[in-house]
Amino acid sequence: MQKFLFFAVALWFWSAQTAVGQSSKLEIQKIADGVYVAVHTELPSLLPDANSVFIINDEDVVVVDTNLTLDSARASLGELRKLTNKPVRFVINTHWHDDHTTGNQIYREAFPGVEFITHEETREALSTESVANRQNMMQGAPQVVDQIKNAMAQGKTLFGTALSEHEKESYQGDLARVQQYLADTPKLSRVLPTVTLNGRMALHRGSRTIEIRYLGRGHSRGEVVVYLPRQKVLIAGDLVSPTEPLIGDKSYVADWIATLEKLREIPADVVVPGHGPVMKDMSKVNVLRDMLVSLKLQTDAAVAKGETLEQARKEVDLGNFRKAFAGDDPLLNALFLFYVQGPGVAKAYREASERK
Repeated sequence: MQKFLFFAVALWFWSAQTAVGQSSKLEIQKIADGVYVAVHTELPSLLPDANSVFIINDEDVVVVDTNLTLDSARASLGELRKLTNKPVRFVINTHWHDDHTTGNQIYREAFPGVEFITHEETREALSTESVANRQNMMQGAPQVVDQIKNAMAQGKTLFGTALSEHEKESYQGDLARVQQYLADTPKLSRVLPTVTLNGRMALHRGSRTIEIRYLGRGHSRGEVVVYLPRQKVLIAGDLVSPTEPLIGDKSYVADWIATLEKLREIPADVVVPGHGPVMKDMSKVNVLRDMLVSLKLQTDAAVAKGETLEQARKEVDLGNFRKAFAGDDPLLNALFLFYVQGPGVAKAYREASERK
């Protein structure tokens, strides 16, 4: 596949942010007293499903993020009901992307009195950008599906390299999610937040305090983290990732650096990312912060020299960071190129051009 076509596919996927799941592969992990994470154990992919967190309190439950399809949300809710029969009183959406909000519908149907909490910019985005992205997904899905199928038929990745078994399984998951999305779309109803914040708020649920904090822009606008101070559990959404840095066309590279600086000041023994395995320290947060700094500095320099975006792409060297995130895994290496060298470099370049 030609380079320009690959990056067009990358930007399309990232603007859509509406991946939907094949049969969910969930692993329920207890990370503190009454706190569980429904971790998706499917292979990392272009269109990953999100982790969901259950905070079981004295009399009710708070859920953080609700997955990307109706089916995957039902699967998460089914696992929650195995843990407790207490009602879900609040759902917190860390940000507006569909893989963290589509399942709101399932929780509203199951618990009619549930309140939905987000940042005020997330609520606005759910009424605007999210609507447009769903329309784009419906229009663009057939072409992207054909591109993936054609690559697989030739035993190739979207980069034109040999397709490994892991990459093949990952692509098959992407195709299944798109098919489920197309089937789900007519059934979807928009569930907007009923409570919004601008800076910080706290929920006091029996003996537990749940803090919701806005630290600044990063992976998206209006992204919040959830913090349990007694248990030192930090639910960070897509601000952090242990495997692939999720930089998109609607991310904020320069702001993200400052946001991570604030995040690193939060005393946490457990960090729950939006996707991938639970983290026991801030090591990957530190790597992500350093990578974003390097990305910003290199694109700033490219813009200062008057280079085009394509010239900048060739010069931006993040190889050490790719190694830190992906190691020798061909699938993770491909995803790093997909997210970072694609829309990530483009967004950093655009920000540098606007600052010039």
